[in-house]
Amino acid sequence: MKRVISVVGLLALACVIGGPAPVAAATEAVAPTFTKDVLPLLQRSCQSCHRPGTAAPMSLLTYGQVRPWARAIKDRVSARQMPPWHLDRSIGVYRDDPSLSDAEIATIVGWVDAGAPQGNPEDAPPPLDLAALDEWAWGEPDMIVSMEKGFTIPAEGADTFPSEIVESGLTEDRYMKWVQLLTTANCCVHHEHVYAFTEQNPDDDDNVDTVHVTEYVMGNNGDYFPDDTGKLLYAGSKFRFAPHYHPWGEEVHDISRVGIKFYPRGEKPDLEVTSHRIRTGIGDDWTLNREKVEDLLLKQGIDLPLDGETPLEPFLTEADVNSLAQLSIPPNTVARSERFLRLEQPAIVINFQPHMHFRGSRMLLEAIHADGRRQLLTDVPNYEQVWQLTYTYEEPHLFPAGTILHSVAWHDNTAANKHNPDPSAWIGWGARTMDDMGNAWTDIAFMTDEQYEERRAEQLDRLANPPRPRTSNEQ
Repeated sequence: MKRVISVVGLLALACVIGGPAPVAAATEAVAPTFTKDVLPLLQRSCQSCHRPGTAAPMSLLTYGQVRPWARAIKDRVSARQMPPWHLDRSIGVYRDDPSLSDAEIATIVGWVDAGAPQGNPEDAPPPLDLAALDEWAWGEPDMIVSMEKGFTIPAEGADTFPSEIVESGLTEDRYMKWVQLLTTANCCVHHEHVYAFTEQNPDDDDNVDTVHVTEYVMGNNGDYFPDDTGKLLYAGSKFRFAPHYHPWGEEVHDISRVGIKFYPRGEKPDLEVTSHRIRTGIGDDWTLNREKVEDLLLKQGIDLPLDGETPLEPFLTEADVNSLAQLSIPPNTVARSERFLRLEQPAIVINFQPHMHFRGSRMLLEAIHADGRRQLLTDVPNYEQVWQLTYTYEEPHLFPAGTILHSVAWHDNTAANKHNPDPSAWIGWGARTMDDMGNAWTDIAFMTDEQYEERRAEQLDRLANPPRPRTSNEQ
C-alpha cells in the first residue's frame, strides 16, 4: 500500500492559486503489517491446514507463531509452493482456489522485507471459527460408516497398505450429495480410498455393483457434488477402507469414518457421478493381464466374469491392483507416459486430481475432440506428491460422446528433482512411495443425448447473453 504525492499536481495547484510552489518531499511507502495486511491472507489460504493437530510443520494462527517463519513464508509463497495450488493458473477457473494473486504475494514479501512488523492489534480481523478436525465440513451427515478395529501405525518402519471391510447398514439405494472421510491419524495417512460393493449373486452374470465412495489425501478429504448430480450407493453395500499409511515418528491408531449426506428419499438427481482413474502405462489391460487378474482374484476366493469394465479395487489390495500396471522410468531421465479414456456417452467432467509419487513432476489432462482439436483442461507443472489436490472446475466441462480424455504424466528421475530419493534407480509402478504411479483421477457424470443437447443449448445461451455488469448504483 502506498501514499503518493504528485509533484506535478502540487505545482499546478500553486499556479492556480498564485502562491509559490511548495518543495515536494518524497514519502516512503507504508509497509504492510501483520494484523492489517498479512493475517487476512493467512486466514483465507493457510490456517485451515496450518493449525494444531494437522501434518503441517507449524501453526500460523497468531503473530507469535508466524514471526519466526517469516522469511521461510516469503520464500515459499514467492515460489508459489504455498499455498499448495500447483497448476497453471492461466488455464481454467476452479472452486475453492486458495492461491495468492501477484499483488498478495507482493504484500507478504513487502511485509517480510520491512522486518515483519506486527502493526496495530485493533486492525486484526476476528479469529476464524475453524471447525475441529473431527467435525464434518458441511453439517451433520445422514449416515456414518466407521472402521470397527482400525489400524495401529508404528512410529517407524515401512509404509503399510491394510484394508478393513465393514457393513454399511444401507437398506435402500440412495444418492449421495456429499461425502467426507475423517481420520484419527492425520499425520500418517498418505491417502485412503473407500469403496462400496454389494454381495455377489452367483445366478446373475452382472453380479457386481461397486462405487468409489471417496478418497482422503492431504488437501482433500471429501466431495461435494454439483447441483443435480450425485453418486449412487446400493442397498446392502459393504464398505472397504483401503488406507496407505506412512509412519511419522509416533505410534498412532487410526479409526477412519465416512460421513454421507443423501438426497431426500425418492429424489433422483439428473446425473449420476462416477469416479474414473486414467492410468498411465498399461493398467487394467485384460489382454496382457487377464491371467494374472484371474489368479489374484481366485486367491481371494472370488470368481468374477472379467471384462474391461470389471472393477478390481473392492476385491484386491491396492498393491495387487498396482502390480497389474506397467511403468518404466529409467535412471537419470525424465520419462513421459500417457493414457486415454474415450467417453462413450455425452458427459460432464467435474474435476481432475493427478496422483504420482516422489518422481512425479507434471501431469496434464486434455480433451481430444472428434475433429482432432485439443482442449487443455488442466496442467499441473509443479506437482508435489505430499499434496494430492483435487481441482474442481467452477463450471464442469461438457463433452459429446466420442470425446477422448488424454492424460500425460512426467516423472523426473534425475538429481535435479529435489524430492528424488535415488536418481540411479530404475523405477516401475508400485504402491510404495519409493515406487511410482501415474493416475489421473476424475469425476464424470454421463448423460443421454437429449440431456446433452439441452445443456449445450443452455451453455450457448449463457455465452451469447453474459450477465449485465452491475452499475455503481446497484452495487
